[in-house]
Amino acid sequence: MDSRTPRDGRSIEELGHYDPMVRNTDARAVLNVNRIRYWLSVGAQPSEKVQALLNRHGVKKPAPGEPWALPEAPSAAPTEASAQASAPAPVPAPAATADAPAVTADAPAPPPAS
Repeated sequence: MDSRTPRDGRSIEELGHYDPMVRNTDARAVLNVNRIRYWLSVGAQPSEKVQALLNRHGVKKPAPGEPWALPEAPSAAPTEASAQASAPAPVPAPAATADAPAVTADAPAPPPAS
């Protein structure tokens, strides 16, 4: 809010909301942290109550020279490298029995029986 606007006047930007009646404490406050950090970086001054809420959620003004946007969280879609890392290990081939010869990569495949 601009300090010159009335209490219920038009806001510049909605940055989140707080509902103290929600039973789940994690869901009481919904904050757009990147936009809050932006506004703090350009000189916005939060009220005492808002500052206490920001402190409780660990939102701090970015240091000089620090980007206000936080890095994005890793996506849920697996990448090729992570898919290979999480793939199960190959199962070794069963040992050859006495009546069936073992086939190795070095030996040529036996000709088909006619």
